[in-house]
Amino acid sequence: MFMKIVRSATLLTFALSPASFADGPSRPLPISAHNCYAENRTDNPRLNEALALGIDNIEIDLGWDDAAKQLIIGHDATPRPGVAYPRLETSLIPVLEARLKAPRPDGAPTVLTIDWKTGKPEAVRLFNDLLDAHAEWFSSAPKSPDSPLTTRRITVCFSGSEAAKDAYDALIPSGGVYRAFRDRVIGAGARYEADVATYIPGPSTAYLRFLAFHWGAIERGGPASAGDWTRADADRLGALTALAHSRGFRIRIYSLNGHTGPLNGGYRFVDDEAARVRWIASSAAGVDWVAGDEYREMVEALRNLSSNTLPESGS
Repeated sequence: MFMKIVRSATLLTFALSPASFADGPSRPLPISAHNCYAENRTDNPRLNEALALGIDNIEIDLGWDDAAKQLIIGHDATPRPGVAYPRLETSLIPVLEARLKAPRPDGAPTVLTIDWKTGKPEAVRLFNDLLDAHAEWFSSAPKSPDSPLTTRRITVCFSGSEAAKDAYDALIPSGGVYRAFRDRVIGAGARYEADVATYIPGPSTAYLRFLAFHWGAIERGGPASAGDWTRADADRLGALTALAHSRGFRIRIYSLNGHTGPLNGGYRFVDDEAARVRWIASSAAGVDWVAGDEYREMVEALRNLSSNTLPESGS
């Protein structure tokens, strides 16, 4: 096996390690907390864990309870009988408010990713009301061809349902203010393209500012099919990241697990070490966020970059 752990930093293209933090302001780790909620309960210990660990990008799935006219946190578009769901207004908003009043030195979290499971316009309208009610929290930009971003404590990214993304865009009149921004998802079913430029045919826009890539865009077949990490893999990941940034996007790679979920479920590598190598390589390539379910292990791996444990790639 030609992959080994070395003290070389030759693959480091974007300094995100704690070693670099010591030389300047503290910055959040490039991690996204995938599915940051607990199933079948009304509280949310996973959110508390992610925030305590300093994870920068918090991903929340949202559905819609039409009978109660409420947003529900969970993987379901609509509530299932007998299943408990945290409410957005009572489980997320107060926690964010507390964090904003007593921020971490590194500023985390700076991004809230909403993975829409519902496309109901009523759900999107209610979420927009929450954005407007806390406008001082959220980054914003005018809906216009010239659309500079005013960065505030949290930037909201809309993922998931295309109908929900379109519904929000329809709510904002020309010249109005976006307080959330959409992504484009290159998912598990996307064709593997030899030329990564095929994935990013144009620049970002006032509303489209994020890209989300399943790991299958990096290694053909995704986590379950991944072999040894190679120089070619590192070059491909670096090229994709650099191109996305040059075209005005921030990117999230999802979801990289070592032991969570079924082996052939699309998110799990053969073992923890294979996942850890990809977490480190993603940080080294300058990926904005690598998403996963193993929060504590990811934080430990990336904080420990101060020991220069970067993967050396073979040919």
